[in-house]
Amino acid sequence: MILFDCERMRKPFAGKYTYCKSLAEALVRESNRRNEPLGLYFPPKAGPFLEDFYHLDWNRCHQFWLPLGKDIRLFHSASPISKYYPRFSRVPVLTTIHDLNFLHYDMDPRKKRQDASRTQAAFRRSARIVTISEDARNDILAHYDCTGKTIDVIYNGVDRYEGPVTTPERVPDGPFLLSVCRVTRSKNLQTLPALLEKNDLRLVIVGKDMKDGHVGEILQEAGRWGVRDRVILTGGVPEAEKHWYLQHCEAFLFPSLAEGFGLPVVEAMLYGKPVFCSDRTSLPEVGGPFAFYFNHDFEPRAMQEEFGSGMSAFAAGTVDKAAMLAHARSFSWENAARRYYDIYEQMI
Repeated sequence: MILFDCERMRKPFAGKYTYCKSLAEALVRESNRRNEPLGLYFPPKAGPFLEDFYHLDWNRCHQFWLPLGKDIRLFHSASPISKYYPRFSRVPVLTTIHDLNFLHYDMDPRKKRQDASRTQAAFRRSARIVTISEDARNDILAHYDCTGKTIDVIYNGVDRYEGPVTTPERVPDGPFLLSVCRVTRSKNLQTLPALLEKNDLRLVIVGKDMKDGHVGEILQEAGRWGVRDRVILTGGVPEAEKHWYLQHCEAFLFPSLAEGFGLPVVEAMLYGKPVFCSDRTSLPEVGGPFAFYFNHDFEPRAMQEEFGSGMSAFAAGTVDKAAMLAHARSFSWENAARRYYDIYEQMI
């Protein structure tokens, strides 16, 4: 039996929660197709999640010893920084390394050292590595000794939202630009208020404030450009409201400095929206030729020109919307599950 690690579902508002939940559901379907047994390792607090499927319940003591039955032939770890994996076991480990973002932006030095150390440890314990972008794979090859390690790239999927769409409490009083992400310095959102100069657009930022002072930086920049009254920070909102914003925005903005994948970019493309993002880390892979890219240094006047020319080009039909939609739909959890199962079978 293969055991897939969903331990990261202990944190329901983190990106790894969605990754574990969506991939596990697709892996269960692939397991049924291939008749290759699969088990799940996940915390009871994750709720009624595939509870009729074989699972091993997470326990804090498992960071010292993870009890694996004799029928477990492979352990798939969903995060290199997890403390929960088979330490003294014959069971081979496959680890998914989502990114090495700690290399790409300033962060607490202690946390950076900790992440680097845990990632190095993940290399030592893993028989094989998967990353979710070519950019992450290149980072690994550049910064770690990968002798004897196979490193595969499997893109994440994107969940197709089929639930209700409801009008949010905070509806902009005019046309608006949208960004959806955690509100933290690595997302670089303070570069966006400049785009509101000399137009009547609003800027809506949807996402949880990560309390690192970034909200203050955004508002300070908005004041500098004289657009403070047109910047709306909603905080976290339900999925039904997030999709209302995606449906109704004029364009989607994502100037992030470091991304493992860039899910919001694909979500916006599925709604046929023009997307403007940074040229950093994995975003050029995810956006492909269907996104517009801000200059590498985020010079405000250049960003204004890039935004204006991009909107004009999109309105003129220079972006093939059917091809953009096909590109966005290619990021499928079913495709990811098939690729992972191919690797499982090779390893066992």
